[in-house]
Amino acid sequence: MLDLDPGEGVEWAFVTDSALALRDTLKAEGLNSWPKLTGGKGIHLMAPIDPDLKHDEARDYAKAIAQRLAATNPSKFLVTADPSARRGKIFIDYLRNGRGNTAVGAFSPRVREGFPIAAPVSWKQVESGIRPDAFNMQNPPRK
Repeated sequence: MLDLDPGEGVEWAFVTDSALALRDTLKAEGLNSWPKLTGGKGIHLMAPIDPDLKHDEARDYAKAIAQRLAATNPSKFLVTADPSARRGKIFIDYLRNGRGNTAVGAFSPRVREGFPIAAPVSWKQVESGIRPDAFNMQNPPRK
């Protein structure tokens, strides 16, 4: 799992374009990924990996992929969690792959204004610019 977490000042179109670029990177690795809106600010990209990988190996693999995307535009991406460095950039969070780390589950309401719901979506929806908080209790995602 890789989390595209935009900092303040990042246009949503850049987030969706970045998700599509990351999809292509994962595809080049032989991984078929799918997107999940976070119900917050970003997009998670999920992909099945070798089930024999240990937690540290999975995190290191995700980090290498994140670093590859970050290297394409260092002024717009970062792979360090430093909140003060995120303005105008997307943090490519690979750390969720470590043992004991968590991510918001699919179809989970978030404790934010309007109670947005994290939900898997199609790549076509990402291409059309669906927002990360598109779903909520009044407009739930359809399975």
